[in-house]
Amino acid sequence: MANAITMRELQKLSATTIEKLPGAVPVQSDGRTVALLVPLRPASDEARARFRQALAKAQAERSPEEQAALDGEFGA
Repeated sequence: MANAITMRELQKLSATTIEKLPGAVPVQSDGRTVALLVPLRPASDEARARFRQALAKAQAERSPEEQAALDGEFGA
């Protein structure tokens, strides 16, 4: 795969091909970069554990007022 793909090439890519991309790839139209195609990959167990730890820490440090504001915003 080249360093960038065109809009025409993008239309022809399958999900399997996109998943196999080594990382983010610019999408170009008429020589201009108009988008960035980023293949999504599942997070590793270690990354998920770090996220859960950071979330638990943030929840423990949150004041009751902050929690109430979040509950109101996101409907607890």
